[in-house]
Amino acid sequence: MSNLLQLREYDTCTFWLESLKTKSTLNAYTVHLSLFCKFHNTDPDELIKLNNSAGQLKTMILNYIIHLKKIAKQSAGKPKRGVLSVNSIKLYLKGVKSFLEFHEIVLPWKKFAKFYPNDVTNSYRSYTKAEIKKLLSVADPRDRSIILLMASSGIRVGAIQSLKVRSIKRLDGEVGIVTVYPESKDSVYATLVTPEFLASLDEYLKYRKTQGEKITGESWLIRDKFATFSKKTNKPTPPSNKSINKQMRFLVRKAGLPLEDLQPDHSLRKFFNTALMNSDVAYTFKELLMGHSVKLDNVYYDKDNEKSQQKILLEYMKAIDALTINDEYRLRKQIAEFEEKLKDVPSVERLESHLANKILEQEAMKKELEKLRTDKEKETQIIQQKHEEDMEKMREEMNQQFNQILSIIQQNPKLAQIKPKVLTNKLL
Repeated sequence: MSNLLQLREYDTCTFWLESLKTKSTLNAYTVHLSLFCKFHNTDPDELIKLNNSAGQLKTMILNYIIHLKKIAKQSAGKPKRGVLSVNSIKLYLKGVKSFLEFHEIVLPWKKFAKFYPNDVTNSYRSYTKAEIKKLLSVADPRDRSIILLMASSGIRVGAIQSLKVRSIKRLDGEVGIVTVYPESKDSVYATLVTPEFLASLDEYLKYRKTQGEKITGESWLIRDKFATFSKKTNKPTPPSNKSINKQMRFLVRKAGLPLEDLQPDHSLRKFFNTALMNSDVAYTFKELLMGHSVKLDNVYYDKDNEKSQQKILLEYMKAIDALTINDEYRLRKQIAEFEEKLKDVPSVERLESHLANKILEQEAMKKELEKLRTDKEKETQIIQQKHEEDMEKMREEMNQQFNQILSIIQQNPKLAQIKPKVLTNKLL
C-alpha cells in the first residue's frame, strides 16, 4: 500500500492532504510524514494527541534530525533509492512541519534549523552548447521542444506541466514571452524564449495536429507521448517531473554524454544562467528571468510596466545568441543586418566616380553577401560585373591618354618640361 493510501486512513490527515496544492508536494510530504512516523513507531493521529506535551514532539524531531545526519552521505550527487544526502535533511522535515502547522502545533523550527548540517556542493555542471546539439540530434519533436524550452527560458522542470499553449505570447522579432506558474498568485513570473524554440514548438504542435489532436489555447503546451491513432490523442495529460527526468536521462545516454557530470534536466537551467551571466545581463534582470526573488526589488519593481518589459527584453537580447543552439537561427540577425546594408549599396552611376574605394569595399562585402539568400546573389553578381567593366573602361581611357602624351612629347621634346596637368587640359 502506498504512503498516500496509508495516510488517508487517519482522520488527522484527511484535510491536510486536501490542502496540498500540487501532486509533487503531495507525494513528497506524504513520504516525509510516513518516514517520521515509522522511525518513532507511531502514526499521525497519535502525533496530534501529543500536542507537544512536555516538549515530547520537540525531542522527537531533534532525535530524527540527528538520526538523519548519521545515515546521510556527506556528498551531493544523483539521488539513489534508499540513499540520503545531507542536503536533503531539511527537505525531509518539510512534510512533518506542514502537517503539524496545519494542526496549529507551534514548534521552534528556527531552532531546529541550527541542527541541520551544512550543504555540500555537487559536481554537476551546465550543458555545453555542443552537448545540447547532440541531445537535439537524438530527440523527437516533443523532446526537442522540452530541451529548447528549458535551455532558452531557464524554467524548472516542475513548471512545464502547468504550461498551456496560451502561456506563450509571441513578441516582435520572433521572441516569445512565457508566463510561468500561471495559476499561482505567489509564484507566477515571466521569462523569454528564443526564435529557435518557437520554431521547434511550431513543428511539435503541427505534428500533434496531423495526428488528429485539436489544439487550442487551453491545450497543454507539452503533453504525454501517444501512439498514432491512439485513443489518448484527444485525452492529453501534462508530463510529470519524473517522466521528463527519465526521458532526459535516456537522451543523455543515447547522445553519449557523461551522465555522471550532468543533472539531465536541471543542467539546462544552469546553461541558461551561465549564458546570461557570460552575456553581461544585469543581475536583477537575470534573477527575474529565472524566477528568483530579488528581495525588495521584487516588491517595488513593476515588472508589468511597459518600459520594464522593454528593458527586460533588451537584457535578454544580449544573451539570445548564446542561448541559440543551431547556427541557422543565430545567423538570422546577421542576415537582416546584411540586407539593410544592401539597401545602401551605391548605384552603378555613382560607382564610376568612387571606383577605387568601392573596389576595396566590394571585396570586403563578398564574404558577407555569400551568406545572404540566393535572390541577393544575382544582384551582387551584376554589381561586380559592372565594376569590372567600368574598371576596364577606365584603364583603356588612361592608356589612350598616356599614349597621346608620349606621342606629343616625342614630336616636341620641350613639352617634357610642361606639367602633366597642362598637357591633359590641352588634350581635352
